[in-house]
Amino acid sequence: MIKGLDQRGVEPLAMKLFAGIVLLVIGLGIGYAVYTWAGRGATGMLSFTVSVSPTSATVSPGDTITVSVSVQRIGPYDKEVSLSASGVPTNVTVSFSPNSGVPAFGSTMTVVVGSSAESGTTTITVKATGTDGVQQTATFELTVE
Repeated sequence: MIKGLDQRGVEPLAMKLFAGIVLLVIGLGIGYAVYTWAGRGATGMLSFTVSVSPTSATVSPGDTITVSVSVQRIGPYDKEVSLSASGVPTNVTVSFSPNSGVPAFGSTMTVVVGSSAESGTTTITVKATGTDGVQQTATFELTVE
């Protein structure tokens, strides 16, 4: 037996070491989760932006309008980005030409308002989605008279 150390001192020491190891593993797990989450956020922020011009229009049923869409790269992002629209009202169609590309690129969004489209204001969300899943959005406000 080591002088000054008896059996009563070994068990508390072992428990303290075990608790320390458990806390270290938990801390590393939480740290890794935060690092991974923050990394995905940084990837999204350092990818690309999407914008529309103009940001709103007032039209009559039966009209067709075009809107410029710009997808700009931020940093070294080189993945293909596809464009789509959501929130499109009934009897209105939206198409993009081209509908995808590698940033930086421009597209024309064509909005065709059917003759039976209901009057009112709707927000159309333009979604730009990279092949890696990164998504950015812009909004366009359509008012049908």
